[in-house]
Amino acid sequence: MKLPTACCILLTGCFSYQEVTLKGITDVSIEQMDQNGVSAQVTVRVDNPNAFRIRVGDPDVDLFLNDSPIGKASIDSTVVLEKRTEREYVVPLRASFNGGGLPAMGALLSAAFGGKVRVKASGTVTARALLLRKKIPFEAEHELDLGR
Repeated sequence: MKLPTACCILLTGCFSYQEVTLKGITDVSIEQMDQNGVSAQVTVRVDNPNAFRIRVGDPDVDLFLNDSPIGKASIDSTVVLEKRTEREYVVPLRASFNGGGLPAMGALLSAAFGGKVRVKASGTVTARALLLRKKIPFEAEHELDLGR
């Protein structure tokens, strides 16, 4: 009877999870854009204080341009967060525009005259590590300079 209890206590300690923190978006590089969406490389700074690597994928992300909703985003591949590190990760992103892309393209064109646009992403991603699986909510903003 003591052995199963000891095993449960030991395994619980091994699977102790600390919150992963999205510190922010440090860069956005647009690869391709058309009326249906945009492909980009987004560099994010993430802190993983855990003693194990975490695989991040399966996003449910809403995108906003100057506070106007423009569509949904998906990532092209799973991102692996290294254990006990705070570092930058490049995330390949594909965004699909709402309404055939006209609202988003209009917002981008009007923002182009101002030179800068505020991009916001909010939603959840699924994190997997060992036997754990957890949806992690996040929200991040980045000012994109369209003149560069």
